Amino acid sequence: MRKIDFHIHPSYSTDSKASIESMAEEAIKKGLAAICFTTHIDLNPLRCCLDDFIVVDGRMQRLSTGAITKYMDNVRMVSEKYKNKIEIFCGFELSYGKHFEDRIMSFLERSKADYCLGAIHCLENIGIMAGDEAAGYLRTATAKKCSEDYIRATMDLVESGIFKTVAHIDGIKKYARSFFGNEIDSYLEELFPPIFKRMASLGVGIEINTSSLRRGHPDAYPSPKLIEMAKRYSVNVHSIGSDAHSENEVGYKFDVAFEMIAKSGIGVGEPLKKYYSTE
Repeated sequence: MRKIDFHIHPSYSTDSKASIESMAEEAIKKGLAAICFTTHIDLNPLRCCLDDFIVVDGRMQRLSTGAITKYMDNVRMVSEKYKNKIEIFCGFELSYGKHFEDRIMSFLERSKADYCLGAIHCLENIGIMAGDEAAGYLRTATAKKCSEDYIRATMDLVESGIFKTVAHIDGIKKYARSFFGNEIDSYLEELFPPIFKRMASLGVGIEINTSSLRRGHPDAYPSPKLIEMAKRYSVNVHSIGSDAHSENEVGYKFDVAFEMIAKSGIGVGEPLKKYYSTE
């Protein structure tokens, strides 16, 4: 069984300071077989003053073709340098919103990345995954409304057909649990079946994301109950990700992720299938 980490944010993401090379070296040290860098890309035109940025050479700048080229060239250079030690892929994590699908598709067509994650980071154009924004949405919502809004946005992501893997699929719990406790989990468990049913029909999979464990949550994204539910609907795990923003976070708690797969018996799809074996 060879471990991969397909959710890593290098210093091109505005919330990371770790270089591509230093994260690659950490992955090699931890014995990973492959990694994929997934720099944040947020194309919501209603949040362009907050999100439409990338960091190049230590300086924040507006997202541009030139900046993306520098990022991808940097990944390719490090990939070549360490090709005898680890496989390194170049990708993105894109925030999804139905009202800017065209911008997402245009970006992906131009970038031609190796791998991409789709994620719900905002509801009502407020960053529900951002510590300095989440309360702005959560304090005005009930657990029921919060769950329904999140499920609706996630279904739109799945139905878009843009992504083959959904990142941190129950990520709303990151801050919602501090507002609503386990009530948020109960609503999500009630509302997720149609999502998983549609994902299975479209061949869309999930990642197991261990970043919640770093933040004191007792479970990963998704929770064990949602993993069991995904299995019942024949949804596969496509990747495992640490959501690392620093070197020490690369490959974090992957024993938990592999235990979740083994215990549930959930299927695995690409790219994880290439590296995963129960033998």
